[in-house]
Amino acid sequence: MVRRCRTAIIATVLSCCVAGSALSAPAQEGQHSYPARLPYSFSNFAWWTDDELRMLLKKRIPGIGDDLETTTAAEGRIRDALTALLREKGIAAQVMSIEPTLPGLRRPLPDLLGMDVDPDLPSATKPSIVFELVKPQVVIGAIKVKANADDALAAAKRELQRNEGKEFTEWSLHFLQYEVEKSVKRLGYFDAKADLNHGSPHKQGERYLVDEEVVIDAGSRYRFASITADGGPLLAGKDLSGFFVARAGEPAVPSPFGQLGLQLRAFYQQHGYADVHITSDPVLDREHATISYALRVMPGSVYDLRSLTINKLDAEQEKRVRKILGMMPGDVYREKAITDLYHAIPDEPLLKGYTFGFSPKPDRSAAVVDLTLDFAKKDGEATVTIQ
Repeated sequence: MVRRCRTAIIATVLSCCVAGSALSAPAQEGQHSYPARLPYSFSNFAWWTDDELRMLLKKRIPGIGDDLETTTAAEGRIRDALTALLREKGIAAQVMSIEPTLPGLRRPLPDLLGMDVDPDLPSATKPSIVFELVKPQVVIGAIKVKANADDALAAAKRELQRNEGKEFTEWSLHFLQYEVEKSVKRLGYFDAKADLNHGSPHKQGERYLVDEEVVIDAGSRYRFASITADGGPLLAGKDLSGFFVARAGEPAVPSPFGQLGLQLRAFYQQHGYADVHITSDPVLDREHATISYALRVMPGSVYDLRSLTINKLDAEQEKRVRKILGMMPGDVYREKAITDLYHAIPDEPLLKGYTFGFSPKPDRSAAVVDLTLDFAKKDGEATVTIQ
């Protein structure tokens, strides 16, 4: 997770922090302006719950509520109070406040395969000022797990083992919960829930470890009620069940379609459907513990290549590239043509050792693409870069 720090108690601790800058300051180019007040939260103060910290801070700072002025002075009072609370526990602390993430600045992971993004994936969309303990380091200690299903327990243990010793933060715990639940849902327990509880931090060397207890309620194990796939207009009426990796009546898994979604996306893009999207929304029947999957193709428009620009090659090289690409303005736009060009370059004497980046710029209103290929000469084999 990339975070941009704003201020720190000791300026030399983090060079990425800008001491004295206020969130409410006028926005400059490349910066963002923020509301006059924002809620605040705590990342890794494992000695207290958030509610306990708020109560302690309200006793120490007159007039503080559940949100905070977005100024250096207001944040400084919180940092000073948090530092003092830790000092009372014998801990020499360094605390920072993190620049908030406004809605729209951080989005869910991109859907690279044309399939739906996991709706359970944690994402930060609400703006807030986050206070974090920089030093001493706080990490996840030993993790104990309990589950009411043996296979769920085994799956969760495999997932949890690799998290011991990792950074302890609010975000890391949310992601840990997500990963544990996902590992159990892969077995067909689609209602699985994981509760995390942590103990008091204990010191080990220069850092503090926080042990975790994870309790998993697996719920019922689902079975497939039905699995269907509509291949869209290019494959109308075609039976695609041979590509399924599961059948109706079998124990359920998160996706019974295997590589079918990826293959369909590539197939449609090869025919110019650059905006094709594949959906496979599951429908759960919790009363009977069954799940139905229906894959659908949303093809969008067919795109043509409007223009092709090739940079930094001489006339003979450019002529050769255009021939290998085999896609001229007016033709259906095919990404596979670019892939084929990449694989052909090492065997072409005129192009050996070259690398290129490609920049497709779609005009959705006209359903066309302007394509630019930027070549460069490098030592070794050619590579390709998507820009």
